Amino acid sequence: MAAVSANQPRVRADVDDPILLEVVRNYLISTCEEMGAAMMRTSYSTMFNEARDFSCGIFDKAGEMVAMGDFCPAHIGAIVHTVEWAIKEVGPENMEPGDVILHNDPYRGGCHLPEFLTLKPCFHDGKVVAYAANIAHMTDIGGMVPAAFGDTRNIFQEGIRLPPIKIYRQDREVEDIFNIIASNVRTPEVSRGDLKAMVGSTYLAERRVIELIERYGVDVFNGLAERIKDISELLVRRAISQMPDGEYTAVGYLEDDGVVRDKRYKFVVTVVIRGDEIIVDYTGSDPQAQGAINQSFGTTASATYATIFHMIDEGIAKNGGAYRPISIVAPPGTVVNVNYPGSCVGGNSDTYPNTMDVLFAAFAQFSDRSTAADGGTSGLLGFYGNSADSGHPFVLLHIEGMGWGARADSDGNDAIVTKNGNCLNSPCEVFEVRYPVRIESYRIAERSPGVGRHRGGYGVERIWRCLAPSTVSAHLNRLMVQPWGIKGGRPANNTALLFQRASETEWKTAHELFGTLSSGKFSNIQLMPGDQILLRTPGGGGYGDPLDRDPGNVRRDVLDGLIDSAGAADVYGVVMDADRESVDAEATARLREAMADAAS
Repeated sequence: MAAVSANQPRVRADVDDPILLEVVRNYLISTCEEMGAAMMRTSYSTMFNEARDFSCGIFDKAGEMVAMGDFCPAHIGAIVHTVEWAIKEVGPENMEPGDVILHNDPYRGGCHLPEFLTLKPCFHDGKVVAYAANIAHMTDIGGMVPAAFGDTRNIFQEGIRLPPIKIYRQDREVEDIFNIIASNVRTPEVSRGDLKAMVGSTYLAERRVIELIERYGVDVFNGLAERIKDISELLVRRAISQMPDGEYTAVGYLEDDGVVRDKRYKFVVTVVIRGDEIIVDYTGSDPQAQGAINQSFGTTASATYATIFHMIDEGIAKNGGAYRPISIVAPPGTVVNVNYPGSCVGGNSDTYPNTMDVLFAAFAQFSDRSTAADGGTSGLLGFYGNSADSGHPFVLLHIEGMGWGARADSDGNDAIVTKNGNCLNSPCEVFEVRYPVRIESYRIAERSPGVGRHRGGYGVERIWRCLAPSTVSAHLNRLMVQPWGIKGGRPANNTALLFQRASETEWKTAHELFGTLSSGKFSNIQLMPGDQILLRTPGGGGYGDPLDRDPGNVRRDVLDGLIDSAGAADVYGVVMDADRESVDAEATARLREAMADAAS
């Protein structure tokens, strides 16, 4: 939409016009998606230009979100809190044209330290009329662990922490701030480039918003923004009102925090439905851990919103109005609302999906839209070293896919990132071109999902070989706690993270080989050229009795090589004929009857 010149009259518009409302709503959403495309194309790190681990939004003058792009769900709840906090702390009266605010403090409504917020007030006729914002995952933030994820014990070990501060004034970089950040990270050029990509996208959004206001006028824009939010609130309330009133409680566990060996942490959630409102209460969850598994309030809020939005109509626009019918109780000083200076870097990435799974278990008590547990770990591995070619330092954060939980009407998705991620898979070729590693194997993980009337999705298995000395850190879950099934579905297999020295043939855990307290959460182990890493992620849990699975679906899995004939018989009671091309219906009926009798 081209800008309107000063001599060109504005278009006459009516805030009650439903067509105009829909045009403007989609215009703002498209602007958010355009912000993301600009970040992807101008950024330096694979977290931005491959994984797309960021989210973009437009907020009205009151600081309420009006539109967001379809990017990373981990940000959709936190961004509304962190933007509100930044606006209130800086104060609109202290903002000027050309300002951009930067913020990453998890105790000020944020997710965790790697998630940086850039916020740009949009001015028209000398007044703030809107805000453009994004949250994006910075690969390295300094601290004791390259790429941030390991066995940190407090916020000071995690990296640089910034309150809401101005990183741009009068459209110019505040060089002192950039220099402070560059001096605290291992790859300053990459961090600076990614920050510039974030800032650039907010300038793009400001242009689009001002073009819209110049076309229709600020009063119409404000009125339409309120209508957009009100409609989302109405639709969310209508969806909630279709759920049965009541209280539904579920409990889940994480196996360790990387600091206290073999200590499990309990997550309790009670979903209270009253008419057209939902209260989600985490009272009863364990006190905050010493390690990095804790969630900030922003993370817990985001997990709550994301789960509820999964449970209702996906077509409802996500904005400030959609959040109004949802209330959250997260007791401070617990694993779901960490107190300063507790560590929380893993909470937003690898505790978050577990929290969603516990919430889904509560919703499953009355709704068929819920799912079994996912593989539930983001497969976070951090690599640090020097490029074999240039000698320049590199930091790589790897995010792996796993299997989603089965649901009432279908199998879980295979080899996909956790529900809080929505991040894309980085191709093997990108790893091998940019970093001193070789991908020896990348495949579907056999026997990883839980079985049931619908099976969970399959996880993946990947093997790296180091081509140069590297420091490796990890933050993983599901090594001991299996992704659970529901409605009679079976649990999935566990995560496996194993290492093999170049001179050896045996695969060992980090605890066995390096003496780490945890085999899934540790920092800065040293690998040499030729050493290998194997990561096998879990599948999702099963849904329903495996003996009720459609034999045709079992046949499909056999033909796809996901299960063999013996497994089809042992697990599902399905007998394949001699050529393995079709199901022996009579033999299947007899075997299933015998298996059901034996189980009763």
